[in-house]
Amino acid sequence: MTHRSRAALACCAVFLLKAVVALQLDKHPLLQPDTGLDTTAYVELAKRVLAGDVALGPGLYYVSPLYIYFLAASYGATKSFLAVRLLQALLGTAAVALIFLTAREWFGRRAAWIAGALAALTGIFTWYEALILQSSLDVFLTALALWLLARRSMFLAGLAFGLAALNRPNVLAAAVAVALVLLAVRRFRAGALVLAGVVAGVAPVAIRNVAVAHQWSLVSSHGGINFYIGNGEGATGYFHAVPGMRSTVEGLALDARRVAESALRRTLTDAEVSSYYSGLAWSWIHEHPAWWLGLLLRKTYGVINAAHASTPFSYTFYAYDAGTLLRVCVVGPWLLVPLGLFGLAQPRWWNRESLAWLAFVPAYAASVVLFFVTERYKLPLYVPLAIGAGAGADLLLREFTARRAAVLALLFAAVNWPLHLDDGRGEERIRMAEWAAVHGDAERWTRLALASAPGNPRMEYLLGRALAAGGRPAEAVPHLQRGVNAAPLAGYDLAVALQQSGDPAGAARALRAVTPPPDAGVDVWLQLGKRAGELNAPDVAEPFFRRAVSMAPNLARAHYLLALDLLVLKRYAEAADEFAITARLDPRNADALATLAWCEQRLGRVREAREHVAEALRLDPQHTVARQVEAALAR
Repeated sequence: MTHRSRAALACCAVFLLKAVVALQLDKHPLLQPDTGLDTTAYVELAKRVLAGDVALGPGLYYVSPLYIYFLAASYGATKSFLAVRLLQALLGTAAVALIFLTAREWFGRRAAWIAGALAALTGIFTWYEALILQSSLDVFLTALALWLLARRSMFLAGLAFGLAALNRPNVLAAAVAVALVLLAVRRFRAGALVLAGVVAGVAPVAIRNVAVAHQWSLVSSHGGINFYIGNGEGATGYFHAVPGMRSTVEGLALDARRVAESALRRTLTDAEVSSYYSGLAWSWIHEHPAWWLGLLLRKTYGVINAAHASTPFSYTFYAYDAGTLLRVCVVGPWLLVPLGLFGLAQPRWWNRESLAWLAFVPAYAASVVLFFVTERYKLPLYVPLAIGAGAGADLLLREFTARRAAVLALLFAAVNWPLHLDDGRGEERIRMAEWAAVHGDAERWTRLALASAPGNPRMEYLLGRALAAGGRPAEAVPHLQRGVNAAPLAGYDLAVALQQSGDPAGAARALRAVTPPPDAGVDVWLQLGKRAGELNAPDVAEPFFRRAVSMAPNLARAHYLLALDLLVLKRYAEAADEFAITARLDPRNADALATLAWCEQRLGRVREAREHVAEALRLDPQHTVARQVEAALAR
C-alpha cells in the first residue's frame, strides 16, 4: 500500500470516528439549538442573517462573527444541524491531515504519523467539532494557518490567521507576534506579507463595524468584559459569574451594557461599554499590582495544566456520562502538552526558518493569560503542541536517554498536577436531571449529580423532586429539606412531599416559609394558597391569597379564593366584602352570590342577603347553599 493510500484510509477512519460522535451528540437533548447558552445565540444570529439581516446591525458584534456566517451558509444550504455537524467533522478531519503535513514539513514522516494519530485521538478536538459553537472551527483554522506558514505561503498564512482571529480574537495577538519575529530575523518581506494577510482577513469585519455600527473595532465588542472577568475585582484566572449579570454570551452582552450605563448614567456605544470594563480592570490592577502578578502566574500555569475548565458545556460529561465514542478518544492535554512542549523545546529545531512558527505557541498562550483561562480558549494552542508531540515522541524513539525521559516525566507531572477545578460535569448532570424530570429517568441523573458534589443543595433539591415525581415522597423529604434554600419555590415541593407522606402539619410549616421570587406570577401565589387550604391551614393561605389580590385586583378568582379562606377563619365581614367584589367582577357566579348571602345573614344584613340569594337562585334555581339561606331567611 502506498503512502497516499495509507493516508487516505487514515483520513476515512478519522472522519468516521468524528461523524459517529457528531451523530451521537446531534441527538443529545442538552445540545439542541434551542436549549440556551452560546449555541442558541449563534443559531439565532445565523437565522437573522438568513432572513436578510446580513450586516446584523446596528451595533458591534457581541460574539466572534465568523462562525455566524459559517453557520448561516451551511445551515441555509442544508436546513439540517446534523449536516452542519458533519461538515465540521469533515473540517476536523482536514485539520488532522494538516497537522500531519505540517509535522512532516518540520520533523519528518514518522513524526508526522505520530502527530496525526495523536490529533485524531484527541477527544476535545472531536468534541468541539461536534458542537454548534464557534470553537468547532478553531482547530481547522489554526492548523491551516500553521501549515501555510510552514509551506512559506506567507500572505495566505496571514489571511488564515486573520480569519481565525474573526473566530477566536486571541489569535490576532499571536499572528502579529509571528510577523514581528519574521521581521526581527530580517525576513522583512515574509513578515510584511503575513501582516498584509492578517489585515486582509480582518478587514471585512472592521469595515462593517465602521459602516454599520459607526464604531472602530477590529472584531467584536466583548473584549472589555472578558478582560474584566480575567483581571478585575473577583478574578480567579478562570471564568466566573459577574454580580448582576447572566453567565451566557448574550446575557453578558446585554447586562454589561445595562450595568455600565447605570454606573455612568448615560447611553453608551458598544465600544464605550467595552472600554468601561477595561478601565475598571486596569484600575483594579493599578491598585493591586502584586495580586495581579500572582494572578498572571496562576493563569500561566493554568494554560499549560491539563485540567478541564469547560464553558459552556462540559467535555467530561459528554465523554464519560453520555455514552459516546468520545470515551475512546483517549488523547488530551494530559499528553499533548508535556510531550508537545518537550518536542518543541529541543534546540535542534530552532533556526531562522522555524522561529516564527514556534513563536505562535508562547504568543498565543500569552493572549489567553491576558484574559482568562478556559478550555475552548486553549484549543488553538493544542494544534502546534500536537505537532510538537509527534516530534517529541519520534525523538524519544530514535534517541532515548534517561535525561530526556526525566525531563518528560517532570513535564508530565507539572502538566497533570491536580488543580481541583470544576469541570462542569456536575452542572451538566443537573441540566440532564432537569430534562429527565420531564422526559426520562431523573433519579439516575440527580444521583450522579449528587455524587459529583455531595451535599450540594441544588442537587439535593433536584433529587428530592425526582423521587417525589416517582411516587416516593417519604424518600424525597430529607433531600428536599436539605435543598429547601436551593430554589425560591423549593419549600412548595417540600410541602407537597410532606403532605403526601402523611405530615400535614409539617407541610403547613414548610409552606409558611415559602417566599416566591419577585417575578412570580399571580397563579404561583394562588397555587400556594390553595395548597395551604388543602392542609387545613387557612392562616397560612391568607397572605398568599392577599398577595394575589394585590397583584390582580380585577381577577375574580383571586378574590373568591381569599373570601373562602376568610370564611374558614370565621371573619365573615371581610369574607362578605371579598364575595361582593367577586360578584361585581363576575356577575354570573352563583356560588359567590349564595355565599355572600350566607355571610350577610350571619352578620344580620337581612335585606342584602335576600337580594343576593334571589340573584343566586335566578342564576341557579337548584343551588344548595342559596336554598338553605332562603329557608333560613323565611324563618
